[in-house]
Amino acid sequence: MEFLYPNMLYALFALLIPVVIHLFNFRRHKTVYFSNTSILKTIEQENSKTKKIKYLITMIMRMLFIAALVMAFAFPYKKNTNTINNNADNLIAVYIDNSMSMQSLSKEKTLFDDARSSASDVVNELNQAAKYVLLSNDRDPVNEYPMNKDEMLIRLGEMKSEAASCSFAEIYDNLSFIKSKNGFKTATLFAYSDFQKNMMEIDDLKVDTTIQVVAVPLKSEFQNNIYIDTAWLQSPVLQKDMTNELNARIVNETSNEIKGLPVNFSIDGNNVAYTTADIPANSFAMVNMQFVVENDGYKKAKVSVNDSPITFDDEYNLVLKIRPEINVIEITNSQQPIANSLSLLFDDDALVNYQSMNQYNIDQNVINEAQMIVLDADVNETLQQSLLDFASQGGSLLILNNENTDNSYLYNNLGLKKSYLDENPTKVEFIAKKNMFFDDVFLKLPDNAELPEVYKHIRFNILRNSNALNIISLQNGDPLFVMSQHGKGKVFVSTVSLDEEWSDLTSHALFVPLMYKMALVGGGITDLSYTLGVDKYVNINEMQMMLDDRISLKSENGMYEIFPIVENRNNINYLYFFEDLPSSGFYDVYRNEDFVSTLAWNDDRKESEMSFVGKDDLSDMMNKKEMNLLATIDYEELETGDVMKAVVGDNQLWKVFVVLALIFLLIEILVLRFFK
Repeated sequence: MEFLYPNMLYALFALLIPVVIHLFNFRRHKTVYFSNTSILKTIEQENSKTKKIKYLITMIMRMLFIAALVMAFAFPYKKNTNTINNNADNLIAVYIDNSMSMQSLSKEKTLFDDARSSASDVVNELNQAAKYVLLSNDRDPVNEYPMNKDEMLIRLGEMKSEAASCSFAEIYDNLSFIKSKNGFKTATLFAYSDFQKNMMEIDDLKVDTTIQVVAVPLKSEFQNNIYIDTAWLQSPVLQKDMTNELNARIVNETSNEIKGLPVNFSIDGNNVAYTTADIPANSFAMVNMQFVVENDGYKKAKVSVNDSPITFDDEYNLVLKIRPEINVIEITNSQQPIANSLSLLFDDDALVNYQSMNQYNIDQNVINEAQMIVLDADVNETLQQSLLDFASQGGSLLILNNENTDNSYLYNNLGLKKSYLDENPTKVEFIAKKNMFFDDVFLKLPDNAELPEVYKHIRFNILRNSNALNIISLQNGDPLFVMSQHGKGKVFVSTVSLDEEWSDLTSHALFVPLMYKMALVGGGITDLSYTLGVDKYVNINEMQMMLDDRISLKSENGMYEIFPIVENRNNINYLYFFEDLPSSGFYDVYRNEDFVSTLAWNDDRKESEMSFVGKDDLSDMMNKKEMNLLATIDYEELETGDVMKAVVGDNQLWKVFVVLALIFLLIEILVLRFFK
């Protein structure tokens, strides 16, 4: 047995008080005059013995009363590994998983409400002197400072649901930090969660043996779910009046096959496509829907299915950016724009804005707004890095070559090695038609098609560990066009110049679809959506900023607004979020009061996976990790409350000593009243 307030034991010196009082009373004598005392001799002897016994019992009862009362005020508890640590320097932490999966229903209410109700009962069972912190997925700092019981109960009542997902390891590490920061030697963690398998990846968790864990796995009555896992476009480039295709992955986490599930696709609230899906049990299906957008700008799109009772993942939000035109920039070493094959191709096209720019007179604002850049000059290393950054953000970069260009910094970053000029005539032998780049370039390419002739070309070697692909090859095996994925964009390297003395490519039928496809897949391709709790920054490079500009993010209904941190790196603007957005949906970006763009956010689909760790597996997992696991309490045991009371209440022996003190006081009263 140990004591929460051992200093109170000094009050046991008060046991001397009844001893002193009784000794003083024993020594007092009272003279009584009586005519004949001989007949009282026997009575006196008998009364004296009785009084001594009565006084002795009274003194003992008073001493026991004082001792029991002191022990009760010292808050004794039993040192037992099966009960919580009740020391004053032990921090009580309650973790309530408030992710989307906790909105699933139990028998009468949500798992989140069950967790809050049980946590309140636990706090009420604990002693008044304990200090508490409330942990949750949204990491609210207001709840993470030590508070008393009354504050803790208020915080539990005010706790918000529907936060982003969080791993158990993050919660555990956070508690270890809070404990050490606030000077507590130990901590007890009550963890309420459905313990999805994806949150219990604890292989890299650093165990703190001073933290006791009471795990409470909650189980929903409804563990069947149908949800939209992800959605994407067949072509990442969107233009008005151009047909595109939406693809979506629908997951069925039920034991029944789903037939004819309706799937809707809407843009700005108007249904534009519809299909149905047949999904095998515990499997998924891919669906696709064609659509056309008539106007340019930002469009708020949704893919939706109908499923209950788990509904947070029945919609997938997307933002479609429809471009009014494609910006193509050619960087040359010419002082004045000259007519060439590219200008002849793009100048008369209303959908393409073509500009020729000298390498020494670069307008960075124009570069930032481009979808495709054609490099036909030998440029310095700084500009080469800027072009790589442009490609990494989704731009399409075409590098042309002749005997006077070097640009070795670019090739080193792409895993290419420039060799020498080969002046032996040859022709195109092979086109990688199965590569996704050519998906919509050819309807059908005959086996005996007449392909471009090449009079001279620069030889290139593709180095190991490079992701560069030879998409058009010559008869001698050398590449004519190499494609390399760089970040979000693509870099194309042509081993020939577009001058007619190098090849007849510019007069060949292949030239037009090849250049247009490079332009269409390039630049400014914004992410269709972001994930709550995962994506902490977004790129807003289409916005030109001044130093005193104020950037804000507003929800669709205007009820929520934040001012994220803006950072410019390599002429690219990023928004950083240091707190999770309150819910999925659409958010508009404003520069001062001017609209800039729209962003779509979705809940993390990890929360949709109805795969959980049960009580026994959870205990095995934590014990294998050698965590200080105090107890694992399943849902049925939680409802009765007996197990939780056993874990929390057995340590509180002060109540026993209060009862003993009352018993000793009662015995004293009875002795004084009835002992003759």
